[in-house]
Amino acid sequence: MLVNDVLSSKSRRLITVTADTSVTRAMTLLLEHRISCLPVVDAQGRLVGIVSDKDIFKLVHEHPDDFKQRPIGDIMTVHLFTSRPSEDLIGIAGLMTTRRIRHVPVLDQGRLVGLISIGDVVKAQLDEVVSENEYLRKYISGDYPA
Repeated sequence: MLVNDVLSSKSRRLITVTADTSVTRAMTLLLEHRISCLPVVDAQGRLVGIVSDKDIFKLVHEHPDDFKQRPIGDIMTVHLFTSRPSEDLIGIAGLMTTRRIRHVPVLDQGRLVGLISIGDVVKAQLDEVVSENEYLRKYISGDYPA
């Protein structure tokens, strides 16, 4: 299965922020959209970082009195692991496991086209196993079409 297969089953709407977005605005977006990270883009829409709920949680813990108006640019991750739509999902799963990351931005010719989460990977693998299991049951019982 390819990254693009997973993206095609998801909404293509991406919620993004810029580096000057306040932490409180980012928190609002995360809660409103029930998501756990936000890609950070520049004025031209190019990916420059990513900020997760954990990044914000850490900031709030370390700076409880002055976190609200801080810009996301202060806490975003800038050294990103990205994917292309044509990459194999197993490779992305391995990357996420090895690097202990929950989200991988997907770029097509340098343009942000999606985001793959660890939940997307687990769901895709589960769907594949369930489908394969169903085919095997049909084959064993003789119900598989010839």
